[in-house]
Amino acid sequence: MSVLPGGTDAGANRAPTPGVFDASSDLAYFTGLWETREKGPVSHTPELWDRRAGEWIGGLEDSGGKHGTRDRAEAAALYLRSRGLLGGDDAVIDVGCGPGLFAAKFAETAGHVTGLDYSARFIEYAERYAAGRGVKNVTFRRCDFTTLDIDAEELAGAFDLVFTSITPAASGKGCMDKLMRMSRGWCCNASFVHAEDDLAERVSLEVFGEKFESRWNGRGFYALANLLWLSGYYPETTYYDETRDELVAPAPSAASELASRCGREGEGDARRVLRYLEKTGEIRRRSRFRYGVILWDVTRRDRR
Repeated sequence: MSVLPGGTDAGANRAPTPGVFDASSDLAYFTGLWETREKGPVSHTPELWDRRAGEWIGGLEDSGGKHGTRDRAEAAALYLRSRGLLGGDDAVIDVGCGPGLFAAKFAETAGHVTGLDYSARFIEYAERYAAGRGVKNVTFRRCDFTTLDIDAEELAGAFDLVFTSITPAASGKGCMDKLMRMSRGWCCNASFVHAEDDLAERVSLEVFGEKFESRWNGRGFYALANLLWLSGYYPETTYYDETRDELVAPAPSAASELASRCGREGEGDARRVLRYLEKTGEIRRRSRFRYGVILWDVTRRDRR
């Protein structure tokens, strides 16, 4: 993977100089790019994540078994198995496991899977989800990963694979270093790198009077891949696509998800979207997502 010069960015260090390789200063730039978000930080509280958990769970239960997260869990598991991971002797941890779909899918072949999440509602659902599928080699635990003492808990070097997907637990170099310290083999980070959503575009413009700007613009993926390379690792990347064509009925879970997609987290914003959906009635939604996966061996590292 080559290190590409990035654009300038407020809050980040200077962009790499074209034609000049300086691992130290380039590392500082990509660290700043990784840790700075365009729309400002979200206050990650138990209340926020329990509310989000309720929205996610509602969407999962309303989907009748068809849900993008299930498809992504299946695709991630297939990819990791193709790389020789998730074997019967492997200990795996999913940090920021959410409703437990990835953890349960990984546990179909892994020796044991641990799922951590900040939300008690997510953990409760994950336990029910795994139990309902007869998955017994998985353990879920509620905790704040940012304050978790992995040394005191004897989690350092305890896992063959450390996995994260779209979670604040993986935001920032400090958190990423902590995740890598838990691995004795591999780390994997998965995220959206591109998204198109015609209904979110309409809601953003017609409800909030703003042009839709997707948070999934590849920024974090680009920064992390370069950060890992500059730190001496050899990140592997792969991509897969997900498309959806669905009818959306007026419902609180749909309204909250759309408000969040538009960068709005307040309950009042969700109510505004719900009123819009109720006025519009059932509406067709077409969306396309590109999902990126970064996989790297923490034991394979050279000086740059």
